[in-house]
Amino acid sequence: MGKIKSAWEIALERTEGIQMDKDKIKYKADVDSARRAAGRFVSDDEPINEKELRDSLSSLDRKAVKEALIVTAEANLSLPQSEDSDNTRLEKAKTLIAIATDNNPEAIGLSEELEAFLKQYPFHRKDLLEKMKAQYKPILDEKSEKLSKQYGTEVHLSYENDKEFMEAARQNLERLEAQYQATLTNAKKQLASIAGIQ
Repeated sequence: MGKIKSAWEIALERTEGIQMDKDKIKYKADVDSARRAAGRFVSDDEPINEKELRDSLSSLDRKAVKEALIVTAEANLSLPQSEDSDNTRLEKAKTLIAIATDNNPEAIGLSEELEAFLKQYPFHRKDLLEKMKAQYKPILDEKSEKLSKQYGTEVHLSYENDKEFMEAARQNLERLEAQYQATLTNAKKQLASIAGIQ
């Protein structure tokens, strides 16, 4: 009669050939720890200052720290939606890049270019809308005049109520955003390359 194996014996047989890569596990744990610290540095919830961030990273694997900081910085580099957007996250992302790259001049230069690039986006949006309104004004005035004659009372159309204008504005703003996003994506790839994490 055959021997009945316990669940423990079966599990041991199945895992016999599997070896845990302790270095990979430690590296992943260091990346996770560094990302949490970087997230606290950037966020408003339980924030830490730069010195506290550096202290919390000092015992972690240098490559893991670099990867975590660059990934966190990239996540905080996004197109602002208004001219008066808070640039705190952008400034903190630049600090993360500086720490991750040991103040590499090329990385610092790229982060400063990115800052200027991101800050100009809302102004380009506003400028595009103003130019479109200026070009569309005669058409809108003509439509208002036609409706005024048709109804026998003065009608003033607004840009926001004109479907034709709103559709053209949406398409042009989407095109502008796509151009900015493409440039931002390329800059992020370039940053990762400079940092050596690609």
